[in-house]
Amino acid sequence: MKQRIYLFLTLLILSYNAQAERLIIAGGTLTDIVFALGAGEQVVAIDTSSTWPQQAQSLPKVGYYRDLAAEGILAQAPSRVFALEGSGRPEVLTQIKSTGVPVNHYPKPTKVAELFSLITTLGKDLDKQESASQLIKQLKQQLPPTQTKTPYKALFILSASDRGVLVAGKETVPDVLFRYAGIENLANESGFKPYNLESLLASNPDFIVAPSHTVYSLGGKQAFCAQASLALIPAAQKCRVLVMDSLISIGMTSRLPEAIATLTNYAQKSL
Repeated sequence: MKQRIYLFLTLLILSYNAQAERLIIAGGTLTDIVFALGAGEQVVAIDTSSTWPQQAQSLPKVGYYRDLAAEGILAQAPSRVFALEGSGRPEVLTQIKSTGVPVNHYPKPTKVAELFSLITTLGKDLDKQESASQLIKQLKQQLPPTQTKTPYKALFILSASDRGVLVAGKETVPDVLFRYAGIENLANESGFKPYNLESLLASNPDFIVAPSHTVYSLGGKQAFCAQASLALIPAAQKCRVLVMDSLISIGMTSRLPEAIATLTNYAQKSL
């Protein structure tokens, strides 16, 4: 039975492929850039991390990019799948490729130069080289110079629970935002790392930055600030928390200048 289903899906895919490009995108960063390049009309489905742009939200969803299902993807009869680094499971991607659907893998950018490289690569893959060059030029014009160091210190908290918190250190997108805004990132290790209560108390940030999905999953800003793992920190007690759109605060996208401006404005106007 399963073999017959896959045969049917394969024939359906081949039929669609003869007509037009049908892209499925797994990864919010990729969706953002593909639409920014003017190739949104080729996209037939996205994953749930693809929260931007607005016009993509009416498209079918194929699950979260880290936990995809082959059947859901193949049912959309894609001609290609664009997958961000970390998409999987590997056996699912193998299943998809076994039907003849190419799967393009792209690295997850954490530096501005890597974002520009990704835009260039997507431009080539979509035959949108001129659009890619224009988008990079536009971003270079919009990006502010790195700010001189301000007196502000902050932590980006990816998650908070009774077990502790997970903070963004060096070589992460939040660290890029902090550096552009001239704000000291108090997390010195690379990547996202757990912080215990002693480390939090010692760091004593002026304010906290947190992604919207984390804050709202806990019940909102006040509920986030009331987490036991944060309760002893003055910034949490006064609820000095900037809640940022999850995609632009964790992922490197074409909205990078907007993310930097959001952080800079908060620091300048709220502290």
